[in-house]
Amino acid sequence: MASAGFGASLVQQERLMSLTPPELSGHALGLHSSGMLTMQGTAATLAGALAELTSPPTAMTTLALTSATVTLLLTATARHHSRRSTEPAPS
Repeated sequence: MASAGFGASLVQQERLMSLTPPELSGHALGLHSSGMLTMQGTAATLAGALAELTSPPTAMTTLALTSATVTLLLTATARHHSRRSTEPAPS
C-alpha cells in the first residue's frame, strides 16, 4: 500500500517539475520534500490524537478513508487539468 502511495506521489512531483522553471527546480523540490515531511508528522499526530479520543481501529479507518478521498480528488483534478491543456484554444 505504501509503495502505491509513493508511486502516486511521483506523478504529482512530475507535474510540479513540469510547471516549475528549470532554475527554480531545486527550490521547488526542497519545498515539496519539506511539506511532505511536515504533513507526515502532522498526520501521525492527528492519528494518535484521534485514536486517544475514539479507538485505534476507528482512527485508522477514518484516516484511510480521508487519504483515499484526497487521492481521488487529486486524480480527478489532475485529469481535468490534463484535458484542458490538450484541448485546442478557441478561435
